[in-house]
Amino acid sequence: MKKILSLLLTLLVLCMAGSALADGTHTVVDHGGNEVEVPDHITRVVIDQIPILSTYMSYFGGEAPYIVGFCGSFKTTISETVLKNIAPELMETADTVYAQSDLNIEEIMRLEPDVILYNANNASHAEILKASGIPCVGFATVGASTEADPIERYAQWLKLLEDVFGESGKMDAFISAGDAIVADVEARIATVPEDQRPTAMILWKYANGVPMVSGKGTFGTYWLKRLGVTDVVVKEASGFTQVNMEQVYTWDPDILFLDGPGLLNLKTADVLGNNVEGADFSTLSAVKNGRVYNTTLGMWNWFTPNPDAPLVLAWLASRTYPDAFADYPLEDTIREYYKTWYGYDVTDDELVQMLVY
Repeated sequence: MKKILSLLLTLLVLCMAGSALADGTHTVVDHGGNEVEVPDHITRVVIDQIPILSTYMSYFGGEAPYIVGFCGSFKTTISETVLKNIAPELMETADTVYAQSDLNIEEIMRLEPDVILYNANNASHAEILKASGIPCVGFATVGASTEADPIERYAQWLKLLEDVFGESGKMDAFISAGDAIVADVEARIATVPEDQRPTAMILWKYANGVPMVSGKGTFGTYWLKRLGVTDVVVKEASGFTQVNMEQVYTWDPDILFLDGPGLLNLKTADVLGNNVEGADFSTLSAVKNGRVYNTTLGMWNWFTPNPDAPLVLAWLASRTYPDAFADYPLEDTIREYYKTWYGYDVTDDELVQMLVY
């Protein structure tokens, strides 16, 4: 009898300890420098505005648990990505939080999240979210105090997720694997003489005859910087800047990169065939030489921070320096990366969709 009572007492103590742990909190310092008390046990998450769903999925090795709400506009993007196949639970989530620019705090509170992940640079959203009393953790995008290098940013997001979920070091191996890919790509780029490197620009958006380019301080700036090309835009445009076609003609890049779906619906064939309503791209050197490249979507829009970032650099470099990367195993690298880190076998059709150019 004493043994039974002792065992019951031990179980009671363990249950009480587990309950205390579940009810505990820990402090997170977010990208806005705020100290936030978050629960040790998180099972309900709302994501406001930041395009972090793919990075969140990579954090959980191919799954996206606990999300009860996110920007409704992101579902459209997800529907065109491999992400919908890897983590279909994101498409099944009915409780979205309206469009990316909107905020309905009443709806968010109805979802009863344990934590809200939001854009640290959106001061108006931050004020409303914090007033709810729900722990809110800010993630940097562009315009933060740190540089908006997509390869650095996705790693920063992962490390902050480690803090939120109390799992220090969880993503070290994943980040290191990406760093190894980046180092290999940059070593190959370094072999290309400076006088053989092209000029380039990224067309970020296009609507009603008005181009928008990726200027100084944006994610695109850092992709082109890592490629070692001459960015024709960076000295004359800051941020995401609307320009006219005359300015694009003046820049006349050797390579024109087109942003993928979710931000830009133009494809390489549209530009090369001069079938873009309201604009004539035919006089550009990039068009004349057939050097117009676009990606659809891998895990997310490939020009914004996402866990595919090392693969994005490999893709960009392969298109920019075809001779230096003639033997680079891009398709095998993508397949291995997805299998190892997302637990997913990329199909031939999906690979074609990622690498359309």
